[in-house]
Amino acid sequence: HVSTPPVRSQQARWRDSIRQRKARSVLIARFVRAVFVALVCVATVARPSRQARAHLQMQATRLATTLEVPSHFRRLVAQKAGESVRAVAAIRELETEKPGEGEVLIKVLAAGINGGCETFRARGERAFASLQGASDFALGSEGAGIVLQVGAGVSLRPGDAVAFVGSALSELDTVKESSCHRFGTASDLQAKHFREATALRISGLTALVALELTGQIRQGQVVLITAAAGGTGHLAVQIAKVNGAQVVATCSTEEKAEVLRGLGADRVVVYTKEDLSKVLDEEFPDGLDLVYEGVGGNLHTVALAHLKEGGRQLQVGYISHYPQAAGKDAHAGQGRELGDAFWSGKTWELPGNKTVYFNVWGGMKRATFNPVERLFRLWADADLKVLVDPTYFSSLEQAPDAVEHMMSGQSTGKVVLSLP
Repeated sequence: HVSTPPVRSQQARWRDSIRQRKARSVLIARFVRAVFVALVCVATVARPSRQARAHLQMQATRLATTLEVPSHFRRLVAQKAGESVRAVAAIRELETEKPGEGEVLIKVLAAGINGGCETFRARGERAFASLQGASDFALGSEGAGIVLQVGAGVSLRPGDAVAFVGSALSELDTVKESSCHRFGTASDLQAKHFREATALRISGLTALVALELTGQIRQGQVVLITAAAGGTGHLAVQIAKVNGAQVVATCSTEEKAEVLRGLGADRVVVYTKEDLSKVLDEEFPDGLDLVYEGVGGNLHTVALAHLKEGGRQLQVGYISHYPQAAGKDAHAGQGRELGDAFWSGKTWELPGNKTVYFNVWGGMKRATFNPVERLFRLWADADLKVLVDPTYFSSLEQAPDAVEHMMSGQSTGKVVLSLP
């Protein structure tokens, strides 16, 4: 005997079908809702700030390369020597003048921030002592922009993109052609290229000349770089690696340490968490061949103590002792000593054939290549990555903020001020 299921009524089959369709609809609705919530969450987490979005959009936009020369422009000046950039800064509107023989007129798109240099300039101290008693003197030291006009005897042409040394905290600047490096045609470039080129002109060139020419870096050497996540330090790390060195890099936070590892540093010491002297004793007992040092204080002392016989220390600054630097100077006497040696370009010859160079440009005399050309070629070939600090400054009015940010020790990469 084979049992057979009871025959269901047509009405019952309709009810089951309706229930199944409803169940499927509920499942589909729940799935769609879950996907929607997930996408919203991802968008919320990943979405950059309004300032960051504007910055990214600016970087990705090709430049409007109008070569029209305005009749007037604005420039940041120091009314007179005083306590700080913020205390003395003022904006002046000036009449545009034609460039003279050997000069070019540049529309400035990006100005590099050298906090120490600008602070000493604003105070009329050290190399800027002649500014004591002066009024309305220009501020700024490096920048990048577009050539608008050229004087007689100049090979640059309007529309050229250049990185230059000059009074860059200004909408326009007239400089000698010899202080410019052409890195392309403005119409082919984006705003980010000008910001990065600004970092190379002084900060990058300092690192290359100091390490390759003055320090005579060699493959396999152990090189210590302090303030390694800063405007010149992050470039020094990469230049040392290009030369085959083993790089020990110091910084103040784990976030900066991750950046440095990404740039190729072999050993990163977060000096707020680790004892640099102990690390060098235990992991590099043979000592340091070369040091690129710009902080001063204990880092300077520890580095010097670990130089091996014949080692060289390149002193590119002493920022922990600068006026308005972050924190109180706990080693003021050392700061004065380093400052005197730095600004007079001394060389210390120490026992054990150790040398400290305070003029890191001295090696230029042995150059068999053009350092600026080499530096920009490394950048163009992607062998050198320029980091611009993500804090965005976009007007002359924000220049004091940019200087203070750089001096705070919180920046990563080069602090740059963008101009419209």
